[in-house]
Amino acid sequence: MSPVESVVSVTAPLRDAAELVHGLDAAAVVLGLSHQPLGLITAASLNEAAQKHPQDWQKKRCAALLGGASHPVSPEDSIEDVLCRYRGAGAHPLLVLDAGEAVGVLYPDPVFSWCLTQPSSVFDALGLGPDPR
Repeated sequence: MSPVESVVSVTAPLRDAAELVHGLDAAAVVLGLSHQPLGLITAASLNEAAQKHPQDWQKKRCAALLGGASHPVSPEDSIEDVLCRYRGAGAHPLLVLDAGEAVGVLYPDPVFSWCLTQPSSVFDALGLGPDPR
């Protein structure tokens, strides 16, 4: 898990988020009006918004990108839980919440690096091993 490096208000324009988020896996935590963490804005989601709305994407509010936000994980969630989530929804940064506070961001690269150090039996037990067909 990486520490939270960037935060942006749900009412801020996407232009502000774009200034904070750099790189393929980078993400900023979006805070609500009561400063509660609501989700993440990633470079990928900003890129998608720019492609869909090339003229005015920078003026849209950060709230516009939270509609399909994934559910956060907690520090108690296992790596297996994360892998199962990736299997269902694809690999993307995940917000880590502890008692309602943003404590970090879990990026896919460290998860996959951990996977490289594990025996294949770990993934077979999760149903994530090679397809038997």
